Amino acid sequence: MTYILGGNIQTTDYNTFATASNGMNQVYADLFSGATTLPNAGFGYGQLPALTSVSGNITAAQWTNLFQTIRKCGTHQGTTVVPPLPVADPIIGNTVAVYNTPSTLASTIALLNTNKFNLAGGQTSVIVGTPFSNPAPWTTSLVYTFQVDFGSWNNARYFFNSGSSISVTGVYTPAPTPDEVDWQALFSTNFPVNMNWQTTTPASGGNNVVNPPGFYLNAPYPALTTSYQDLYIKYVGGGAGPYYVTNFAKIEAKLANIAGTNGKIDFRVTLTDADTFPVIKAAGRMTYTINRIQSAGAIAYPGSYAFTSGGFVAI
Repeated sequence: MTYILGGNIQTTDYNTFATASNGMNQVYADLFSGATTLPNAGFGYGQLPALTSVSGNITAAQWTNLFQTIRKCGTHQGTTVVPPLPVADPIIGNTVAVYNTPSTLASTIALLNTNKFNLAGGQTSVIVGTPFSNPAPWTTSLVYTFQVDFGSWNNARYFFNSGSSISVTGVYTPAPTPDEVDWQALFSTNFPVNMNWQTTTPASGGNNVVNPPGFYLNAPYPALTTSYQDLYIKYVGGGAGPYYVTNFAKIEAKLANIAGTNGKIDFRVTLTDADTFPVIKAAGRMTYTINRIQSAGAIAYPGSYAFTSGGFVAI
C-alpha cells in the first residue's frame, strides 16, 4: 500500500479501506451473509449501496463516499472519526489528497469494526407496539406468548448488529389486595426488559438469571436456540407482605427454527403465583406492550419487522 502524505492515492489504497476484509463494507454493508456465529455474524449493518471496488483512478466522488460511510458509522456508534477525517469532503475537480498516515485511517476503520455493536444516544427510535391485556381472570399462572419476525435471518442480524433491541414492557393495574400490589410494584420498578445482541437487561432491580442470553453466543452469555431459554426471572419481593415472595415473573425466548433459517423469534412471558392460597386476579389487569428500541439515525435498520401476538393462557 502506498498511502502516504504527498503521494498519489492508489487503487489498492481505496479498496483496502473500502471493500477489502476488515474495511468499511465489513461493518457498513455485509460481507458475511447468512453467518450464524460470532465474530462473522456480528459484522454488517446491511446498508445499501455498499461501497464498490475500483480499478482505475480514484475520483473525488468515490473518496467522498468512503468518508461519508465512515462518518455515518462513527455517528451511529459514537466513535470519533473527525479527525482523522477532514470536516469537508473532497471537491470534484480538485486533487484527491491524502489526509493522514495510513495507520491513522486504518486504525479508525478498525475501531469502527471493533465498536460495531455500539449505539450512541440520539441514534434510536422507540417504536411502540400494540398493548395486549389478559382477557380472562387467572389464579396461579398467566402466560403470554408472542413472535417477532424480521423477515430473514440476515435482517435479524442487521437489527441486533446495529445495537437495536426487543423491549418487553408491562403494566399491572392492581386491585386493593396485597398480592396484586406486589405485582404492580414489580412491573413499575423493573420493566421494561430489553434483549439485545448479547444479553437481556431489566430497567432496574437485577435479574435472577445468571448470564442471561441474547441473540448471539458471546461467552459467558449463551445464544438463543430452538428451545425456550430463561432470559429474565424476578420475584415480587413481598413488599406488601411475606406471603407473596415466591411469586415471580419469567421471560423466555427461542428461535422459531435453527439459526440461519429465518428471522423469527418466539417469546413467552409467565407470571406464577406460588402462594399457598392464591387469589383470583381479574381480567384486564396485566397489559404487555412489545416495543423496539431500533437504530434509526445515521444507520437505520434496513429490514422488515412483523409482530404476532399468541395470546394469553390463564390458569
